Amino acid sequence: MGIKAVFFDIGGTLYKEKKFKTPPWALALANYLKRYGMSLSWSKIYQAYVSTKEYIETLNIEGIEVWHLNILLLTFSKLNLSLKPSLIMEAYHVFLNSIVNIMEPYEDARSTLKHLKEKKLKVGIISNTGSHYLIYEVLKRDGLLKYVDLLVTSQMVSWRKPDRRIFLYACYSLNVEPSECVHIGNDPVADVMGAKNAGLKAVQKLTPYTSKSDLADAVIFDLGELINVIENL
Repeated sequence: MGIKAVFFDIGGTLYKEKKFKTPPWALALANYLKRYGMSLSWSKIYQAYVSTKEYIETLNIEGIEVWHLNILLLTFSKLNLSLKPSLIMEAYHVFLNSIVNIMEPYEDARSTLKHLKEKKLKVGIISNTGSHYLIYEVLKRDGLLKYVDLLVTSQMVSWRKPDRRIFLYACYSLNVEPSECVHIGNDPVADVMGAKNAGLKAVQKLTPYTSKSDLADAVIFDLGELINVIENL
């Protein structure tokens, strides 16, 4: 087997989100702001956040990550809220922790990572996120951090998948060539096309919400299939 390092996406690959009728982060922010005399409904906060995020996306800042903190600051501005720096940071952590609480690993995530480490393979995470802290916290909480040799997020390096630079950065960090690496992710563009453009092999984890990529070296439906797939790459 010529593969020396295995990289994973987070959302839709190693982790799934619990489903709620009311976005927990919006509810948490509404409760937090109410403590300081700012009564806003969770729906108003949610709508302001979504419209702010959509506005940022129209700026077409391709390949560059916008921090969750920046989006939150603009959301507060849109809601005509003026918060002191200390309250902004508290609200930011309320926001992040509420997202951490709705993320849970797929049932076969732990056994897959453990098996890869037993095979003496290097394991890394390459995730698009506006918060490095968020990904670190969920991995630590679920006891998966001990299986991870490298955690690379778009907030940390600024580049977002499918930008090839985030993949090359990860390979360089583990002292491996791109051709010796495989990336596993669900997104046909960010994960599969991005990895292939950087010279890595790519395995797509299909979900009900993603379309199949013709560029993938292999396709899986469950992480448990991965070991056999990697051995044949």
